[in-house]
Amino acid sequence: MRLLLLILTISLTSCFNQTNKVDDYKVDDFTEDELIWYKPFTKTDSVIFISDKGEKDTIIFIAPESASDSTRDFEQGFSNTNYLTVVYEFSKGSYHQSAITGDGKTRYDHWFVNSSKSSSGYGSVEITFIGTFFSDSLKNIQKVNDTTYFFDSNKADYSGMNVEKEINNFTFNARLGVTEFVDDRNIKWKRK
Repeated sequence: MRLLLLILTISLTSCFNQTNKVDDYKVDDFTEDELIWYKPFTKTDSVIFISDKGEKDTIIFIAPESASDSTRDFEQGFSNTNYLTVVYEFSKGSYHQSAITGDGKTRYDHWFVNSSKSSSGYGSVEITFIGTFFSDSLKNIQKVNDTTYFFDSNKADYSGMNVEKEINNFTFNARLGVTEFVDDRNIKWKRK
C-alpha cells in the first residue's frame, strides 16, 4: 500500500510540475527561411493569370492567418503549436477550379503555404498550388536565383490533388508570389 501511495504521489507531482512549466512549452519564432513563402501575401489580393490560349484564372490569395493549439495529454505529450497559413480560392469563371467534395456541392479548400512549429521541436512547411503538393519534397524545388523558385510537379509529394485540372509546374517569386505556371496540357499561364 505504501508503494502504491509513493508511486501515486510521484506521478501526481510530476504531472503538476509538467503542466505548470510555461517556458517548457515556448514555441520558437518562424525563421526567415520559413517566412520567405509568406512575404508576397501581406494583404488579401486577387491575381489574374492568362494562358497562351487567352483563358483566364483569377486566384484570390488571403492574407496570412495565424492560429495556436496546445496538447496536454499523457499519450501525445505536452506541447504548444503555432500555425501560419495562406489560403487561396479560385473565382467563379476561372479555368481552374477546386474539385467537388464527396457531398457533391462543396469545393475543396486550398492553402498556398501552411507552416507549423511546436514547442516539442516538430515543425513543417507545406506548399500547395493547383493540386501540386510539396512537403517532404521541398528539398526538390529548384532555386533559380535569390528570389525565384521553380516547382516541378513530377518532384512533388502529390500532384492533381483536389482540383479538376492539374498543373505540371509553377514559378514562385519571393516578392510577387506565383508568377507563372504550366498546366497539364503544356500551356503556359502568366501573371497579368
